Amino acid sequence: MKRTLYLIFIFLIAVAELLAQNTTRPDTLAKKSGPASADSTVKKETVAVKVQEQPANKKARKDTRPIKDRIDFDLGTSFWMNTNQVFGEVSLLVSYRFPKILSIGAGPTYIFSYQRDYDRNLNGWGGKIFVRAQLLKFIYLWTEYQGIDNQYITDWNPYTVSSGYVDSWFLGAGLNIRLGRRFGINMSVLYDVLHGSTSPYNSATTYRLGFAF
Repeated sequence: MKRTLYLIFIFLIAVAELLAQNTTRPDTLAKKSGPASADSTVKKETVAVKVQEQPANKKARKDTRPIKDRIDFDLGTSFWMNTNQVFGEVSLLVSYRFPKILSIGAGPTYIFSYQRDYDRNLNGWGGKIFVRAQLLKFIYLWTEYQGIDNQYITDWNPYTVSSGYVDSWFLGAGLNIRLGRRFGINMSVLYDVLHGSTSPYNSATTYRLGFAF
């Protein structure tokens, strides 16, 4: 916003100067100011060059961070078990960090589920895309869309294993603990607003532990 206001201000000054030069008669200008000297011409040209070059230089300096400060890698994991099921999830994520608080990223996901009642392993493959807002140093908000080609059981006796595309939309927040310049641990709680009977998750609420590097 400050940069935009500054450019508008420079533009208005240039327009005002042009109007002033066009509305002043040449003979009157010559009488009042006399012949232009070489020094004054050089000064005017120097000012004009500065006015024209300054916005370009500011635009070039918009983001000078090295690439290592823009790209993040995260290994996301989730694991839980109960009397009926053992569940595990692994995601490898790559994200781009914008200059302020936002990051956007994507990556593949693998989900494993062991059904104790049927002594059967179920698998799911897919990917996800997410947006993260780092509100405070240790706290962030998270939203994510995930699509999984997932296996699930449809019949009971005898059971049948089916597969299909299952999408999820997670909303939640997390805690970010930095253990160095690049390495950190992320803990988050997410809620799937699209959770259904064919979802690979036993509950709409999911807990995750991630490692950033």
